[in-house]
Amino acid sequence: MSLDSALLTASSGLRLTSRQLGTAAQNVAGAGVAGYTRKQVEGQSLLTGGVRALDPRRDIDPALRLEARRAAAEEAAAGLRSDTLGALSRLLGDPADGTSPAGLIGALRDSFASLAASPADSTAQSATLESARALAGRMNALGGALDRARQGVQDGLRADVGSANTLLQDIARLDILVRNETAAGRGAAALQDQRDAAVASLSTLVGVTPLAAENGGVTLMLPGGHTLPLDPKASPFALADATVTAGSYHGAPAGTLPGLTLNGMNLADGAALGGRIGEGFALRDETLPRMQAELDMTAATLAHRLEEQGLRLFTEPGGGAPPDPAAAGAGPAIAGFAGRMAVNPAIAVNPALLRDGTPDSGGFPPNPAGGPSGYTALLNRVGDYAFGLESAAGMPHAAIAGNNLGPGGTLATGTGGAQRIGDYAAATLGRQSAEADAASAAAAQSGAVRAQFDAMVQAREGVDVDAEMAAMVQLQNAYAANARVMSVVQSMWDALLATVR
Repeated sequence: MSLDSALLTASSGLRLTSRQLGTAAQNVAGAGVAGYTRKQVEGQSLLTGGVRALDPRRDIDPALRLEARRAAAEEAAAGLRSDTLGALSRLLGDPADGTSPAGLIGALRDSFASLAASPADSTAQSATLESARALAGRMNALGGALDRARQGVQDGLRADVGSANTLLQDIARLDILVRNETAAGRGAAALQDQRDAAVASLSTLVGVTPLAAENGGVTLMLPGGHTLPLDPKASPFALADATVTAGSYHGAPAGTLPGLTLNGMNLADGAALGGRIGEGFALRDETLPRMQAELDMTAATLAHRLEEQGLRLFTEPGGGAPPDPAAAGAGPAIAGFAGRMAVNPAIAVNPALLRDGTPDSGGFPPNPAGGPSGYTALLNRVGDYAFGLESAAGMPHAAIAGNNLGPGGTLATGTGGAQRIGDYAAATLGRQSAEADAASAAAAQSGAVRAQFDAMVQAREGVDVDAEMAAMVQLQNAYAANARVMSVVQSMWDALLATVR
């Protein structure tokens, strides 16, 4: 090897180790920083001798990253579901202490039994009236809470859609920079880290799959196969504002709630998108309306069965007859009844009607004016039939419907089939409490899974400071060795020149 070749080799080695030392120092500085991946600089042998330092390269695991993004999306969705259902669960009350709707229905049944034992007792009449008011109040509170929960989810969807558009603009801007740097032959590892961090944030809002594109670019795919446009100035997602009521729904036959659009095109199933946005649509259009339908069916069935026995105890606001839940197409008619049901104003003024019955309801004649104060015929019918298995002797109640419910008449609750109103209330509202508990448990579990994947990604792609420090010692030795070679070559040149002189 000539002295020139030795000098060239040593100087290229110095440049390579200098780049590697700088990258190692940058790795140590980036240790623990969210989204930072370990970088490494490799050398390439040259035919002319020496080595060339390549641009810093990231050492990442695409498969592990995919699972980590999925875990983050599931955690975000589970957290939204848990927060939404948890607030409603607290309003459902505890069946053990009688504060739940099912418990209050049982308390109303028991108060009627007590009144039947003392039909002329004004105190017993007032107690029964208060039981009815407590039940109506709890139903109203739950109905209102469901309306507010759906409105909160709708407003949250709007905010999340705006955040998704902002992240898409950031990703598009970074993608252009990455492509330009790659096309120019320069490294873009730091820009790729920033872009991947933005993609990870977007994944918590909506499920996306990044695919490699030319010049280091990326293409984002939705679960349904749609490609997300990457334009720094565009906002491809859109969701119209809306006021949500108990009668609002999305889809056929005449829904009024908006769906998500991508570049003006409706995305058929928002719930299939995953992440917070997908869960938001599932809550707004499926879970919460189903819970509302179950609550409305409970309220309407109880009111109608009392009406059948000659007692209009629960009414529409103003005293109108309650809806018939067994009528054809009753879903839209009973939608929101739990939130608006009221104690009959006539009974509120005259609690003795609880004993005598109301003249404008049912086929059973009420106690006539001036009738016996110990009248129990109506009270016995209420106890035997309104809360029982039959509407009259030998005539079983039809099973409480579990299909064709909700404001659009398209929902199925999955808990139909019960005949006794108390059984139906306990089953449906108990399941709602269990659903909230399951959501809380799922949120905790998904959080643990996400933390586990984050730790795995950090271990695989992050910086091990001890390893970097050890590598820096080796690089310093290599740097010193190359410098020593150059020093020796310089001495040899000096000796050679001295002989010439």
